[in-house]
Amino acid sequence: MGGRIPKPVGTFGKPTKPKRQRNGRWRTTVYYYGAAGRVQLERVGASADDARNRLAEAMRDHREQLGYGQITRTTKLIDLAAELLVEMANNDAYTEGNVEDYRREVYVSTDRRASKATIKIENSLGNLQIWQATAGEIDRHLKRLVALGLRRKAKQHKIVLRAMMQIAVRHGVLETNPVDGVGSFLRRNNPARGKVADMGALPQFRAQVRAWARGEAVPGTPAYTSGPARDWTVVWVVDLITGTGMRPHEVFAVLLDDIGLDATAPYLDVTGTLIEVKGAGAGGWVRKPAPKTDNGWRRILLPDYTVASLREAIKDLEVVGQPNPMGLLFPARNGSVRNPNNFGRTWRAARGENFAWVTPRTFRKGVATAVDHASGDPERAARQLGNTREVAKTHYIDVPETVPDNRAVLEAWARGEGPKV
Repeated sequence: MGGRIPKPVGTFGKPTKPKRQRNGRWRTTVYYYGAAGRVQLERVGASADDARNRLAEAMRDHREQLGYGQITRTTKLIDLAAELLVEMANNDAYTEGNVEDYRREVYVSTDRRASKATIKIENSLGNLQIWQATAGEIDRHLKRLVALGLRRKAKQHKIVLRAMMQIAVRHGVLETNPVDGVGSFLRRNNPARGKVADMGALPQFRAQVRAWARGEAVPGTPAYTSGPARDWTVVWVVDLITGTGMRPHEVFAVLLDDIGLDATAPYLDVTGTLIEVKGAGAGGWVRKPAPKTDNGWRRILLPDYTVASLREAIKDLEVVGQPNPMGLLFPARNGSVRNPNNFGRTWRAARGENFAWVTPRTFRKGVATAVDHASGDPERAARQLGNTREVAKTHYIDVPETVPDNRAVLEAWARGEGPKV
């Protein structure tokens, strides 16, 4: 038995002829035949041609979405970012910390203490529509960040924008991801710090941090005169990081039960890390009862100077008697986990101008380099850091390039014994 042939899924029917309405406007409609059934689109214009053009644009931008937000070429990037965050939150491959890292670069902070000048995707590219976010536009944004000295932020924005625009590609709004067309970041001209040439800076840095904690002036930071006493915790943190190579967020997640200072070989077990979760804990920071990676689970034997510092830190907890329900080594004053961002301000004040290049990660590199140079074994350094061998060699161990052995050639040249032509 014959009948009307069904329209192919994903196609439009024939638009109706524009009809004048009682209010003087013109209306035209068309049907879209999707997997979920037939959907009617309509547009109204000031004239018949205006209505036709508006409907043509709607047909161009229409994409069927089943269960998700409508993504079209006119969707704003801030809305596309929201779609990305929802997808990540519903994907078990991403942790709450991963989602929060992305969210922090998308939205402007509502914290009254946050700088209004901080550049986020929301206040820089957020109002652009997808079709306006060309490779050139994104490239200019990233280059501007680099020019402002925000190289790390530029890399973070590139990662977030790539994931956002990939959604547009997946939904058929774009054919290619525009982030693939942006230029690569230019190399820095300033010399890298924290390498072999800086290995001898540790004793001077430790001495300066102690002087700062005592209230003395250090280059770039005046002496203490009034207000809350300086936080001696920075001294103990320096000795813990340089004696173990731990990640900063692992340091603030250490439990007193993880430490064995009276063992034959004093040790510290790495059993957790801090992650930031929106609206939770101390400024959103909570302790995750597992390290960053599987390789992060490890027992580290402690050098004598680190043991001495940890004994001081534990003794201080006993004397002060502050709340510490979680049994943390370095709790905040109210007993919750310590906010790493707040500690960063203390670190910067203690390092002053002479050591402005020093970050907690700097001495993590120093630990890896010192262990590798002494043992000649990158695997040993990697296990110390809780990394794989490949990551340790690529990002942490500094091995100066050794050139081929040309001593005999140069010796002969100096003596005039080179080959005769």
